[in-house]
Amino acid sequence: MITMKYIFEEISKHKRVLIVANIVAILSTLLTIPVPLLIPMLIDEIILGKGGNITHTIDQYITIGSPEYYILVVLLVTLFLKAISLILNLLHIRLFTKISKEVTYVIRKKLLNHLQTVSMSEYDMLGSGAVSAKVITDVDTVDKFVASSVGEIVVELLTLVSIATVILYLNWQIALVILLLNPLVMSFYLHVFRKVAKIKKKENKSIEIFQNSLTESLELYNQIRVQNREEYFLNDIDSKAKEIRDRGYQFGFRSEMALEFSRMLIMYSHDIFRAMGILMVLLGLLTIGKMLAIFAYAWIIMRPVDKLMNFMHLYFNAKTSIERLNEIFLLHLEPKYQEKVDPFKDRETASIRIENLSFSYNAKIDILKNINLEIKAGEKVAIIGQTGSGKSTLAHILIGLYPVTSGNIYYNNYEIREIGYKKIRENVGFVLQSPLMFNNTIRFNLTLGKEYDDKNIYEILKIAQLYEFVKGLENQLDTIVGKNGTKLSGGQKQRLSIARVLLDNPKIIIFDESTSSLDNKTEDKLLEALDDYIKDKTTITIAHRRTSIEKADRVIDLDIINNIV
Repeated sequence: MITMKYIFEEISKHKRVLIVANIVAILSTLLTIPVPLLIPMLIDEIILGKGGNITHTIDQYITIGSPEYYILVVLLVTLFLKAISLILNLLHIRLFTKISKEVTYVIRKKLLNHLQTVSMSEYDMLGSGAVSAKVITDVDTVDKFVASSVGEIVVELLTLVSIATVILYLNWQIALVILLLNPLVMSFYLHVFRKVAKIKKKENKSIEIFQNSLTESLELYNQIRVQNREEYFLNDIDSKAKEIRDRGYQFGFRSEMALEFSRMLIMYSHDIFRAMGILMVLLGLLTIGKMLAIFAYAWIIMRPVDKLMNFMHLYFNAKTSIERLNEIFLLHLEPKYQEKVDPFKDRETASIRIENLSFSYNAKIDILKNINLEIKAGEKVAIIGQTGSGKSTLAHILIGLYPVTSGNIYYNNYEIREIGYKKIRENVGFVLQSPLMFNNTIRFNLTLGKEYDDKNIYEILKIAQLYEFVKGLENQLDTIVGKNGTKLSGGQKQRLSIARVLLDNPKIIIFDESTSSLDNKTEDKLLEALDDYIKDKTTITIAHRRTSIEKADRVIDLDIINNIV
């Protein structure tokens, strides 16, 4: 889970950079603070002839004969201090940015690591759009808060304290006006923004729903267009976009209204102490130079006050985003079993035994109930059943994508809890009914980043009846297939998916309606080529087509063995 405590613990891990960055920030602030005091105080010393520390200090180092040179020296010192302060400020921004980006990287990595082991049944219910909205939008919101808290809060607080100290030194009566009214304004802003933050939460939820719907519609856009349903789906997405607009308007308007109203109250406090400053000059209780210096500092104090209000703004936004990110951490993980044995080692294939297997998506309705099944090593089995009987679900369970509700699964008489899902997926290949393709090369879609010799790839393509097709392409294996393989036919995608699994040389292969898009001639050639490759391997074929069933040693009707009343 992610909490504010966790975030600050991650920040504290960068102690060395944090210390250096804060030292640089402090130096930059200390160099900036005296600057507004120099020229106004010079007015008292030169124009009003009251004398003071500035001209006295200059006289100790150089002899100046006229007021113009005092002004020039003070101007040059002012410009120099501002230039050095700017350089230090840029350095501290660079260091703080490095820390904030490292922290948000750790948060994203933590999320992705969690998603790596999330139960697929849970992930499928949430949706990829919702996940991406959280990983991108909400982490970005947290990133802004981290950058603000790490890079600005210390500097702005130090600036606020330093300016308050200087103003108190110059005139405590006027200082009290500033130092009492500004905290009251910030307190008001904090109170208002607590309520506004709830609207931000609703806005983020709307973005999540919109992104989920948009992602799903774009992925299925070919089907939508075939069915002539573009208008319906685009109108649906448009209605969700309008909801984001409305939520965003409410949040933007109310947060800006609170911010602007708070700034107006701060400006009121400035008007009050300006009037007090002029009155005190008129009464002889304050010099013109000090009054101008206080006015300059009062203007500068606006920045840290504004930054602190913005920090509160980001804090509440981040809290809302953290709540949404933690929704991912609440997703159930697939069971993690320790790899105690490897039943596939030094064996050509493996047997499968299922005992009293049950599965439910929502713990209410059983998809599979009390399944008992034994498949011998090297046996070719076809599983049939009505639509919705749980054939594909059973395949997902066998490779651990869906955790069993109850029961046991054995490979070579070793239960999956002793083997571990990682070892099972290394040795059990699963050819999906609807293969998914990356918008990348044929090579990448076959290897998914693994290293394979081209000779080995082409041998597998011959089995999958894709050799002539790939060889005939201008870029061959380096041909881009388009988003989800749009440049390929349905049959080519299915054969590419088969080749992808065969490349891993699994000990057991599960085919889930894997030739449904092939014509009879191509399917016959493919099955004939597969015969030699899988002759010693255990294979499970989920199929309706007669050709797939005829090649099986045994046909299992899931409707008969699935004990659902």
